[in-house]
Amino acid sequence: MKKTLIRIITGIFLISLLVLCLHLGDIVFLLIFGAFFLITVREMDHLLKAMGKEIVITPASIFAGFFGIVYYLTSYNLSVVFAFGLLMVVATVVGQVLLMRDDFSAAAYCLLPFVYPILSECALVAIYFALPPWMAKTACCAAILCPSMGDSCAYFGGMALGKTPLAPQISPKKTVEGAVFSLIGSTLMGLGLYYAQNIWEPGQGMSLFALVSLGFICGVAGQFGDLFASCLKRSADVKDFSETLPGHGGVLDRLDSVLLCAPVVLAFCILALLS
Repeated sequence: MKKTLIRIITGIFLISLLVLCLHLGDIVFLLIFGAFFLITVREMDHLLKAMGKEIVITPASIFAGFFGIVYYLTSYNLSVVFAFGLLMVVATVVGQVLLMRDDFSAAAYCLLPFVYPILSECALVAIYFALPPWMAKTACCAAILCPSMGDSCAYFGGMALGKTPLAPQISPKKTVEGAVFSLIGSTLMGLGLYYAQNIWEPGQGMSLFALVSLGFICGVAGQFGDLFASCLKRSADVKDFSETLPGHGGVLDRLDSVLLCAPVVLAFCILALLS
């Protein structure tokens, strides 16, 4: 009961922080999310160390922590951010070669943080800043809140009614019943966002069909993101990425489903604009 209460309190704090970021936007959004992104990269480094892989993590940390500031200072120029990212990738490869020890297999992991989690985190920033204003906040909420609601519904629904294992070799506690609750919760959040968007975009916004569909898609994608994170943790034989967030584990434990949903939402919105 105490753990559940701590989990709820932490969840409320994170949602409040999200509301603050979406409301103030610009540099506040980039700084707060940049701090979280930096933590996720450090958590990936911790995971890889648990697997016995020593990689050069500093360039990835620099990019995660500062790409938002670079984006802001260059008037939201994605080309500069892309060049900054490529430079950090080159620095990682050079550093990995220079510092290579006996375990040459670590070279195969040195670029992993740029793909997971950084690439998906960049997609989240692109959703908020690159999409049209009438769509951006709603899409950003969908990318974060739909899978988060799905996670919560899966957690409580699985505890109450879960009996059938979903993927016992990957995550023994996940159940088919919990997965169904996750889809329902995520879809309902999409429905809720259709009405909530009138608060920040009165008289315009995404259609009911688009948001309900997006909620369902996030429900599916989010569960695969969660299972992928479980695969990573099992490979390192750890329970959580860290203990940064009370009741939730690490920031990556909280964002694992969001990391797969963000690029899906971005692609969905781009296709919707082109159609």
